[in-house]
Amino acid sequence: MFIEGNRMAIQSTHWITKALATLVASILFSLTGASADHPQSGSAIENIQWLLGTWETRSSRGSTYEKWVLKNPSELSGKSFAVSGSDTIVFETVSIKEENGRILYVPSVSDQNNGKPVVFQSSFVSPSKFIVENPEHDFPQMISYTRTGQDELVAEISGPSGNGQVKYQTFPMKRIPDVISRNIDLVLSVFRLFNEHNWEEMAALYADPSEFKDPAFGKEPVMQSRDEITRKYREMNAMSPDIQDEVITVYPSDDRYVIVEFVSTGTTSDGSQWKLPLVTIFTIENNLIVKEFTYYDK
Repeated sequence: MFIEGNRMAIQSTHWITKALATLVASILFSLTGASADHPQSGSAIENIQWLLGTWETRSSRGSTYEKWVLKNPSELSGKSFAVSGSDTIVFETVSIKEENGRILYVPSVSDQNNGKPVVFQSSFVSPSKFIVENPEHDFPQMISYTRTGQDELVAEISGPSGNGQVKYQTFPMKRIPDVISRNIDLVLSVFRLFNEHNWEEMAALYADPSEFKDPAFGKEPVMQSRDEITRKYREMNAMSPDIQDEVITVYPSDDRYVIVEFVSTGTTSDGSQWKLPLVTIFTIENNLIVKEFTYYDK
């Protein structure tokens, strides 16, 4: 995510002295032997495994995410992404490898550097922070991750800007529990299959039966089987063959609920176009949707 920092919403530019201080600190680490090999209580890759999981950065423009998994004992695999509509847009994929006691941070961005990866090499690794650098790269030239709490970190990037000064950007992140990450994936799959008009597969993501509350059903919740869910959306699709949902914002809430703000659009058989803003609260148990309560102004 940090090769193209302007994709992210949270950016802060500081005077050159702050970036120089970081550079000087990195040099001092190297001179004192606290560089790639030290200080470490285990191997370099073991010292950064606190990075594993899904991390969220929030801003007024929405949320962006980083997700890290352990690919093998000496490599982490990561990606940065955001949600747009019902799609997941991947900005960047990253490999973090350990070679000869050092960390290699290798990002790839499809529309930069001809799609070829860029290699950053660690200048400092500890159980709560690591710094990687590539002075030959345009921006950034330095990337750091600092663990500031059990489920919090701050990522920072720095490098030369177009006006000859050093640009410095900071990205505070919070870890999303695995169950919440799975719940978000599940709900986004519902919207993806909805937009594909794949009603059978979409219905399979619900418990059989599930509870629905919708102004179209009246004031009280109703129970619907998967067959009834499929039939309901087929009928809706027949009335508006081009029906689509655009996700605006996803709000996860503890380990059971995901709230989604979205806009539904379509065209009726007489050519009339319609647009309807909605909010739906999904309740999830055992990786299935058990309740779907939808609210809108008819």
